[in-house]
This record gives sequence, C-alpha cells and structure tokens, in this order.
Amino acid sequence: MNDSQKPVPIKVSRLIELDEEQGYPIGFEVLAGAEGLSNEISSEEIDRPGLPLAGYFEEFAPHRIQILGKGEMAFIQKLIISKKLKNIKSFLNYNIPVCVVTYDLDVPGFIIDCCNEKGVPLLRTKLSSRRFIPLITTILSDIFAPYITLHADYVSIHNIGVLITGKSGIGKSESVLGLIERGHKFISDDMVKIKKIRAAKGFELHGEPYVSYGPYIEIRGIGIINVSQYFGEGRILAQEKLGLMIELHEWDETYSYDRLGIEEEYRNILGLEVPVKQIPVSNGRNVPLLIEVAAYREIMRRLGYNSAEELDKKIISYMNKDKKL
Repeated sequence: MNDSQKPVPIKVSRLIELDEEQGYPIGFEVLAGAEGLSNEISSEEIDRPGLPLAGYFEEFAPHRIQILGKGEMAFIQKLIISKKLKNIKSFLNYNIPVCVVTYDLDVPGFIIDCCNEKGVPLLRTKLSSRRFIPLITTILSDIFAPYITLHADYVSIHNIGVLITGKSGIGKSESVLGLIERGHKFISDDMVKIKKIRAAKGFELHGEPYVSYGPYIEIRGIGIINVSQYFGEGRILAQEKLGLMIELHEWDETYSYDRLGIEEEYRNILGLEVPVKQIPVSNGRNVPLLIEVAAYREIMRRLGYNSAEELDKKIISYMNKDKKL
C-alpha cells in the first residue's frame, strides 16, 4: 500500500474546464482578469467576503474562492455610489485566486477594471448562491481529497466497490474479467486511486482509475482487452464507493483460514476501516464466483443478517433442546 498523497493545487482555468468536461450546470463566464486564469486554487473552502468589504481583514482568507452574491454585490454598489472605494481596492489587492459572481448579476465597470488591473479572474454563473456553493464545495472536496494509490483491481459488485489485491500473477485481472462476464462493472485494472472524501455522515472512500487511459485490462497470454468493446459501455463505471477488500493469495495448507465468518477482519485505509476477506486461490476454485458471494455477503451483513451467526444460534438451540431430552 502506497503512502497517502497530498492533492496538488489546480489552476482556475482547470476549474472552468472541469465544469465543461463533467457537465456541471455552472456555466462559468469569464468577465475580467483573464490573465489570472493560471492562478492556483489550493483550498476546498470558499469565502463570502462581507467583512473584508466592510474593512475588517484580520480573519480574511484570501487563498479561497471568493463568492459575490446578492448581498456582497449590493454592498459593493453602495460603496461605489458613495465613492468609498478603499475597501474594494484593499480586497482586490490580496492574492485572491478567483472571484465568482452568482445569480448572473450585473457587475460595475469599476470592479471589471480593478480585476483586469490586478489579474484577479472574475467569473459569473447564472446559479443562485444557494445552488452554487454546495456544488462548488462538492467539486473542490473531490479535487482536494487525500488519496493513496494501490496496485490492485477495482470493480463494482451490486453497487459495492470491491478492491481486489494480491501479488502479481495471482489472477486479479482474470477474476475481474469473470466478474464482468457475470454482469458486474469494471472500474480499474492494475492501479487504483482511493480517495477519502467528505460525505453527509462523515467520510467515505471512493475508488477510481489512478490514470484514466480507458477501459483496458491486461490478461496474460492474451494481451490488452478493451472491456467496452467486448461487453459494452454499460459494464464500465468511472468510480464507486469502496465497501470491501479482497486479498487473493495462493492456497497454503498450513494457514488457518476463516471457515465460519463470525469475526470480521478490517484494513485501515486513510483512517477508515474497510472489511476484508482473504480468498485462497488454487486449481478448480471459481474465484470470480467467490468474490461475488463475498460482496453479496457484505451487503447482507450491512442489513443485519449474518448466516454464520444464524447457524451458530440454531446449533446452540438444537444442543439446548437435546440436553432437555
């Protein structure tokens, strides 16, 4: 397992490109400061600069994206009308990566001129602040999420991301191919990027290709296969929430394998516990089927059902009845 990687800053121009590539409903319009599109965004947090515009800069965080909504723009208009321009100039003198105007509001020429002069990109969206802020926060949270890279394969089985690990040549890719044939979805072969992202109830781990060259998988003895050509685009998925880790290893008669599944085993990834199942590989074992069953078992466990515990209770109940006879 590789060490956790720190996310790198992105340029403002890249944020605009992501909006277009991913089809987000933001629709950025560049109003001014085009020379500053190479400015770097280094934080997932955003700011609404009401206090700085009022002259209070002690807690100002200029490295964040600055949101100018109806309240901020109304206050700016008031400052311009009363010719109190000092606070506006002081605000734009900071090393601000980008300002975003929401509601498709009109922007005074003074602000346009200042942004061009200072090289501060001024973008505009038709979205309301209420819609834009959670959307941009989600995008930035995904971009700046801590992550690790793993030598593994990644598939989605019954809407659970399954990370398949094991030494080279153990049969990870072949197992993935068998799972795709059984109707499950391919995400990544060989190198997987696991990100820790903020969710409604804490944090989640999401897996995706480390580098997205396309839906290719390497099968020893055959070569490179384009999964979408063989199985269709419906068998391809960009990412999935990680729910289970499978460790493949060669059968070892001296190893004590879990035969009942009562006690669960976990691996710590980026501070979060991920359930893990060790599957020994040997001739005659249908590994794709075993992985599929392991994923289904994990789904049932989350729903509160454990077949091993159920059998254990039945055996105890039977033994108790036998004692009474």
